[in-house]
Amino acid sequence: MKNREISGYIVLVLFVAFSAFALDVLSSHLTVEIGPKSLLDKDGNITTTLEIVYPLWHQVINLVKNFLYGLAAAIFITVFVANKLQSSQQKEKENELIKLNEAVNVNVFDSLFKTIIPEEIFKIIKQEIIENKVVRREAKWIYNFEEAGGKVICTQTTRYELHNLSQEAVSDPVKLELDSLGGEEYEIISAECLSIAGEVLVHYDPSDLSNNKNIYVNTDGKHTSVEYTVNIPPESYVEYKTVFRRAYLGDITDAQATKVPVIGADIIVNFPEKYDFDVFPFMSSIPRLITKSSTQKIYRVEGGILPRQGFIFYLVKNF
Repeated sequence: MKNREISGYIVLVLFVAFSAFALDVLSSHLTVEIGPKSLLDKDGNITTTLEIVYPLWHQVINLVKNFLYGLAAAIFITVFVANKLQSSQQKEKENELIKLNEAVNVNVFDSLFKTIIPEEIFKIIKQEIIENKVVRREAKWIYNFEEAGGKVICTQTTRYELHNLSQEAVSDPVKLELDSLGGEEYEIISAECLSIAGEVLVHYDPSDLSNNKNIYVNTDGKHTSVEYTVNIPPESYVEYKTVFRRAYLGDITDAQATKVPVIGADIIVNFPEKYDFDVFPFMSSIPRLITKSSTQKIYRVEGGILPRQGFIFYLVKNF
């Protein structure tokens, strides 16, 4: 029901109610007649009482007045119910239209891209990228290499924001599989996840296991796994930070990859003198070397990194 129609009905209700009120006031000022009335009781005696006699017009006005009061109430209730019903139906139609548009857009999108690229490739893109509800932003992969006891110790810090792009809460299961192949066992230094408000969602400190929260760490001497799950509210994000250490013998060759899309990343590397560091990217956006010295290199990835993309890194001693 349109706003103009509702306004008209409200005016009508007010007019009818005012008319009933006017008749009510008028009826209160009509004169009545009081006269004696003789009655015969059960014992046959005659008793006399006073009786109020209302004129016919008074009764007619009361009847019309009551009718108008009822009519005003009926019109108001009818308009209110009709408006609520129409609003509910309109909301349902809007939701159905939104769902229909989404379905049409998906079908049109699918049909369009299937004509451009092979269907097998499109299925992977749709599953890994289009239907993905989370994205990592401003990732920081920080590598600190140090020589100690004839070995090279690498302390790696991984930091990023995980954003929920959907309109509903998303559960993000994190599982790190750290295999010692090519080096010694990984040592988890710390792991934590904070909400946008600073609430600690996940915490791990091997030196104080009593304060660990929502995390499972398992190691068997060769393989280390870290598991935890975080719920991210709609259109919000959480902040991850993980630090682990590993020792290498000789030259180092290792890799870094991502399971979800990344937008914007920095690769920050600190290494001893007489060593050289380099990366071999296997990602859509090529890292750009923005800082270089004898002990540090910093790369910037301006674009996006797709799932399962990353880079291989090398640390080689110069002779």
